[in-house]
Amino acid sequence: MQRISELQQYEPTDWSNLTSKNHLGAIYMTEPQMFTKMVTRLYAANYGINFGTILDEYPTEYLKSDDDFLWYLQASSDKNVALVEARISGTAVTAGNETGKEYQFFELVFAENHFSDTNLIVGEKNSIYPILIVADPEMDGENWVYTCRLLTGDNELFIPFDELAAGKRFSKEWSPVEKTLSKKGGTPNYTSPFRMKNIFSQIRMEDTIPGDMIERPVAFSWSTVDKSGNKQIHTTWMEYRDWELEVQFQDMKDKLLNFATLNEANDGTFKQEGKSGFMIEQGAGLEQQVQSSNMYYYSTFDVSKFTEQVMDVSDNARTDDTREVIVRTGRWGAIQFHNDMERFASLWTPVQNSTRIYFKNDTDMGYKGRFREYTGPDGTKLSVIVDPMYDDPIRNKIRHASGNGVAKSYTYSIYNLGTSDGEANIYKVSTKKGEDIFGYQPGLRDPWTLGDKKRIMSFADDGYKVHRSSILGLVVKDPTRCVTWENNQLAA
Repeated sequence: MQRISELQQYEPTDWSNLTSKNHLGAIYMTEPQMFTKMVTRLYAANYGINFGTILDEYPTEYLKSDDDFLWYLQASSDKNVALVEARISGTAVTAGNETGKEYQFFELVFAENHFSDTNLIVGEKNSIYPILIVADPEMDGENWVYTCRLLTGDNELFIPFDELAAGKRFSKEWSPVEKTLSKKGGTPNYTSPFRMKNIFSQIRMEDTIPGDMIERPVAFSWSTVDKSGNKQIHTTWMEYRDWELEVQFQDMKDKLLNFATLNEANDGTFKQEGKSGFMIEQGAGLEQQVQSSNMYYYSTFDVSKFTEQVMDVSDNARTDDTREVIVRTGRWGAIQFHNDMERFASLWTPVQNSTRIYFKNDTDMGYKGRFREYTGPDGTKLSVIVDPMYDDPIRNKIRHASGNGVAKSYTYSIYNLGTSDGEANIYKVSTKKGEDIFGYQPGLRDPWTLGDKKRIMSFADDGYKVHRSSILGLVVKDPTRCVTWENNQLAA
């Protein structure tokens, strides 16, 4: 490992499994009379904001069992339908046709039965060419043929050939009828919900501590901060082990929620056996659920295009929904976002003012401020968070071409974490007793031994075991409300 300073005396040593006092002596942790006992951790004790802490702001859904969990996604019944073909008297229109002129009838062919008799529909030029459907559709193979005419007072109006090309999109407006003795109205169209499924994953860690390591002091100390903000100093190997186990376990949970990939085969079975002989079942995490929807790669960051994508995941929200768009990135991505946002903002108002530039004293100046949040005129709130996981060089092994950080640090994961009908779009799921499982097995000695009091030991060894486990899953209710912008170095 690369030395971090000429003042460093020893190389850090990594190991796993059983830790005895000989290990501590070998790595200089029990050396007496050291000048200072406070170790500066190479990995920060406080990991700051990550996606796990963001999810904790929303309620976890607790299910009764660890069976597969299902949810339904209801698509909007109001949508665009692509044109298959336009015809006049059964013959495909050509560039020489003036379709609809002099109130002539024509046919529009669609792949689905979305419209009905008396509907007024419009194409991509909207109300310029209002089209009235005058009869129920007829089937033509797998397609549906609608007889139409223009609803206009201009007998010279016709639909240009380019506006009737295959793939042009049409949508429903309303159903106009006569004022006297009208006989028929348009019928509603329906869209059935489709079912989504994910499965729970279970992770587990354990550690074995010899009896003579209980309360054994070590030649360093470290501090942690409790929930009340109080600083606590730790000096024993057992405290260090407890702390390290908890940090690594929470890190495993966060990685599971983010990066787990579904291992269910196409036939609905699982192929990998665990130690018990039963199959390991792993559900899909955040990245797998989101990347199947909106995935984009970029070479040069452009905040204008970026904000367009942000609007895409939020502009369909109803006025009574909350629209909180979280943009998750690494440190270098946040710098890139800030620099381009500052350039963009300077087009509207100068940012070189007294709130940004200040004097430390009579001669020394400072500059402050960073763009991390934006609230649009429609109420959409955009918040940029820096997740250390995106900067982790251990998991993210591809360096960015600029030489600054890893390529993953320049990823922008856009999550619409607001509510729809009062429900969050992304949330954790667990079982009522499965999210945080902790237990220990007492041997001859354990930290909870009370003097010479007789007690039950679960095994004969002089020591004890600690077990941690969690049963977790993640729901991305509507993946279309999420977008991933990835640096093109990470393209498959």
